[in-house]
Amino acid sequence: MVQIIPTLFATSEEDYQKRIVQLNSVPSFEDGWVQIDLMDNKFVQNLSVDLDIVEKYPLKFKKEGHLMVEDPESWFEGLLEFGVDRIIFPIEIEKDIDGLIKKVKSNNIEVGLSLNPETPVEKLENYLDKVNVVLVMGVNPGLEGQQLDPNTVGKVRQLKEKRNDLIIGVDGGVKDTNVRSLVEAGVDYLAIGSFLFEGDVEENIEKIWEAIKKM
Repeated sequence: MVQIIPTLFATSEEDYQKRIVQLNSVPSFEDGWVQIDLMDNKFVQNLSVDLDIVEKYPLKFKKEGHLMVEDPESWFEGLLEFGVDRIIFPIEIEKDIDGLIKKVKSNNIEVGLSLNPETPVEKLENYLDKVNVVLVMGVNPGLEGQQLDPNTVGKVRQLKEKRNDLIIGVDGGVKDTNVRSLVEAGVDYLAIGSFLFEGDVEENIEKIWEAIKKM
């Protein structure tokens, strides 16, 4: 069954706190995951709240740290201290990807790679048997409210063909009008931000589930 993972995408403490309050009001998320988006204004042209803000607000959910940063390793310690269950960083960075994967795994948590819209699936070829998760970016990272890139569905299919047991998420541009094609392609979870949080969160979740049930 596909999972919905809300994203804590925030550039201010006020916005971050607001999303947490909204999440805590939804009983269906109690045993689920939440994604914490972290940006450095270098890898993407946006700056998120820092870890000192994140650490002020304990979360009752399983936590996925999504790093949209040039130097993921410098964030690992803070995320581990916060108690994340999974760390995802971009395949596009000019770093030792193998070394970073090993470092995350050595802390007994899951590791994943994110794939930007312009990056082909082949870029992941040497790492698919080393990671738990691939997060396919449905939009260019750094901003919310964008439209889903039309190549996203094909990338999900390609990844499932290469490794069927790989956990595949899609992040960005996900809404009730396109979830069906993503689920049919084999996606395991949908990381959703603006569609969920603009308006009534419970109503928006229900719209997603209704769209999936129509399959």
